[in-house]
Amino acid sequence: MGDEINITFETLYDLLRREKGKEELQSLEGNFFKEVVVYLQEKLRLLEQKSGDDDLFSVGEKDKLEAELRNIKRILKELYDKREKKIIEMAINRSRTGSDIIDTSALLADEKKLYEKLVEVFDRFRVGILLNMFQGQLPVVAEEKKIIVEEKRIIEEKESDIEKSRIRIINPVPKFINPIDGGFLGPFENGVEVELEKSLAELLVEKKRAEWLP
Repeated sequence: MGDEINITFETLYDLLRREKGKEELQSLEGNFFKEVVVYLQEKLRLLEQKSGDDDLFSVGEKDKLEAELRNIKRILKELYDKREKKIIEMAINRSRTGSDIIDTSALLADEKKLYEKLVEVFDRFRVGILLNMFQGQLPVVAEEKKIIVEEKRIIEEKESDIEKSRIRIINPVPKFINPIDGGFLGPFENGVEVELEKSLAELLVEKKRAEWLP
């Protein structure tokens, strides 16, 4: 990319509007953070130049640049907050279901690290709290990631009543890990009717892969 600036105030505003208007995490260019930094550095360089001038025109330009920088930072914060919330929801769904069908393709590299860290934390606490309670013990949360499929299977098997729901597949679903027994489910083709654990069924319906059956 060099020093070419492909980010503008208008593109940032459009990205925020798109992120706020869609339920799913929206894709960004892989070098998005780098381009934003270059864009901000250019604005800060211009502001520094204007700060040394005392004529009225330069003062007016300086005030305009300061206002623009405030608006840029506000948009960036809103965009980050919105994406952060979606990433947290994705990590929660991944931890609850143990499913590999969570679509992470829209995550930027640093966001992927955040997502994976959140899944690890949610998994550790889910096992450390629920597993011990099921065994009549106080919660003990491991300091390091020690979650394996078998541990999650034990948690689910010790639940007294696993609520299930019937759904019909409306978009193909690839093979994925069954959070109940650690085995595999699927693949499911269009039109297939299946009974799954409720939270997993809800996730497939939410992702428009399935619809509820009466």
